[in-house]
Amino acid sequence: MTGTQSHACRRPRHLAVAFLLVGLLPAVFSLTALADVETPVLRIDCMPELGTVEVYGSNISGERASRNFETIPDQIAKKYGIYDISSYFIVEGENEEPPNPRIVGSRTKTIECQLADHQVSIVFEPYIARPCPSDVSIRLTVRIDGTLIVEDLEYRRSCLSRDTVSSFEFEEDGEFISLKGGFDDARKDELGPHFVDRFVLVLRLDVFRPDRRGQDPLSPLRTFEDVVEFYKLSQ
Repeated sequence: MTGTQSHACRRPRHLAVAFLLVGLLPAVFSLTALADVETPVLRIDCMPELGTVEVYGSNISGERASRNFETIPDQIAKKYGIYDISSYFIVEGENEEPPNPRIVGSRTKTIECQLADHQVSIVFEPYIARPCPSDVSIRLTVRIDGTLIVEDLEYRRSCLSRDTVSSFEFEEDGEFISLKGGFDDARKDELGPHFVDRFVLVLRLDVFRPDRRGQDPLSPLRTFEDVVEFYKLSQ
């Protein structure tokens, strides 16, 4: 990517964050306003020495973080494995008179993690859970050695769905996959006594692979309901 292209990709991030915070209105910035900005991020820890990879979402607050995510996002991603989700939105209308920045799409990001014996591919793409323009979420896809484990799975809560998966971890030693998350308190009776506000679901990678008879692997997990159903089947 050229310097010009890189700058063009970063500039919409600043507009996108402000756009999300004001909710579909033209954005007017100031450094004072930025002090209250919460930047939604995805952190990906690839740790070959430990035989594990972790993916989880969070928010980082403050003017300094917002400014540095705008100016040096590549350095932050390379050093810490932290990705500013908003920077992957595609924004148009910034040069209109009057300015009318609006999100018209998003880009995907692919991260490869090579462990000792396994290749892990992580793809994420941000989206807005309309009619909730201030809610920034992502869709997460994970493959391990080409096996599709999760596909376009909603990652992080939104105003439309409080059920969520918020952490993915693969342990190479034993080939364990852990999905962590939570669900709406109102669904406790429906989901059963084993579920609490926060849950941890442990899967085995070999469950997703064809068995010796050549059967197809299980379908990848695409929704929170898939995760719940898999949990019930594993009991």
